[in-house]
Amino acid sequence: MMEAMTMKPGENKKQISLYERAVAYILNMPKTEKQVRQWYARKTMDQTLIDADINRLIEYNLINDADYAQMYVEAKKDKMGVGMIRNKLRINGVASEIIESAVAVIDNQYDFALRCVQKYMRTKDKTPENKSKLFRWLLGKGVAYDLCVEVVNEYWD
Repeated sequence: MMEAMTMKPGENKKQISLYERAVAYILNMPKTEKQVRQWYARKTMDQTLIDADINRLIEYNLINDADYAQMYVEAKKDKMGVGMIRNKLRINGVASEIIESAVAVIDNQYDFALRCVQKYMRTKDKTPENKSKLFRWLLGKGVAYDLCVEVVNEYWD
């Protein structure tokens, strides 16, 4: 890791300082290339500096969108539906192919959807109005439409 922060001949102090701060920013919590570019844009307007540093960070594997997507899916698969995970990764700048390969490891969200239904309905009565609200709430959680229909109907029967 220290080799990623070594100073190359001809680099000025501002560049090294900004690069080291970027390394610290990434090591705190993994980031996508888009997130790091946005962070750099708030720090400097020098696009050549940004591109050079981003390339160095990618070269040292400090920025890796595929690894980020896999870690994100593992962390969120029990808290979000596949649709919401896809959307959050897309917002963070991960390419569609990478997103699809990362979410492919989520085999079945039936248990997640059922837990959501049980949690939502814990303090509510089985009324048609609550059924409709529950359905919309599940869709908002990123649960697929077909799975929403299946789980809600099963719970109501």
